[in-house]
Amino acid sequence: MEYRYFGNTGLRMSAIAFGTQTFGWNIDEKESKGLLEEYTQAGGNYLDTADSYNNGDSERILGSWIKDIGSRRDDLILGTKVFFPTGEGVNNTGASRKHILNSVESSLRRLNTEYIDLLQIHCFDKRTPFEETLRTLDDLISAGKVRYLGASNYTPSDLMKNLMIARYTHKEAFVSLQLEYSLLVRSPEWELIPMCEREGVGMLAWSPLAGGWLSGKYRRGKDIPRNSRAGRKDRWDDQAEQRGSDQAYDIIDVLHEIAEEVGHSVSQVSINWVRQNPAGIIPLIGARTVSQLKENLDSLSWSLSDDQMKRLNDVSSIGKPSPYSFIERYTRE
Repeated sequence: MEYRYFGNTGLRMSAIAFGTQTFGWNIDEKESKGLLEEYTQAGGNYLDTADSYNNGDSERILGSWIKDIGSRRDDLILGTKVFFPTGEGVNNTGASRKHILNSVESSLRRLNTEYIDLLQIHCFDKRTPFEETLRTLDDLISAGKVRYLGASNYTPSDLMKNLMIARYTHKEAFVSLQLEYSLLVRSPEWELIPMCEREGVGMLAWSPLAGGWLSGKYRRGKDIPRNSRAGRKDRWDDQAEQRGSDQAYDIIDVLHEIAEEVGHSVSQVSINWVRQNPAGIIPLIGARTVSQLKENLDSLSWSLSDDQMKRLNDVSSIGKPSPYSFIERYTRE
């Protein structure tokens, strides 16, 4: 397993992270624990979940496994998230002090742990003041219940404002950002990724296979299986920059060409494109089976060439809007 320092922290994280959103959804507890063993035995050390995943079942299953492994817990980096609804109450959502504190206590119980390594705000909350969220998170660090803080699904301006408020009020700041990034979603390159690089914010890329679009199972001119994520149009409206477009199929064609050249799967090619970007982003993968997980982890055993990276960059380019295009043309490096 390859490890990377996570942003500006002293934390070393495995170069591929493992997400547990499927736990309690389309895989049961026994299968989930098998995946956890496979990932950790391969040297993986970051496990990602959220309080809202499958009504808490993801955390409960993960917590049951954590109880089983005993002292091995301290070798892991355990990340969870808070924001989305966890009940019917009007205050069971958001990034308010009340919801964050209630959610963390519930997560600690479900996860069978005394501390959360990385607590992330799952989505920017327009309604809660920055200062309220940051004070609450800072208190959790002081209480020893949380070790590091992260954001997920933030705009560049909102993330930067949070970092500046934390800096000038001497509060604990976000050390990471979890963002959607793949060959089909490249707009984070306009500002989010450069900003995180400048500020030393670690990055986790969720959906590096774009909901299965970049796994090789969808091809131009062929019917999309009805029981697949694309067939169900699972989160179709809020994910795609290019899904289902002619350019998406152009990307998929190049992925297949390169997969044949290197003798590896299309999924591995897609993951390696994310992994090899200069930003040092860590792909966050999921899996339904042990064989699927092994295949994706095997992407660490080889690398794409400069020419292959260029071909993928060229075919997936979406250009840059103003003022990014103007600045790129005239700025000084």
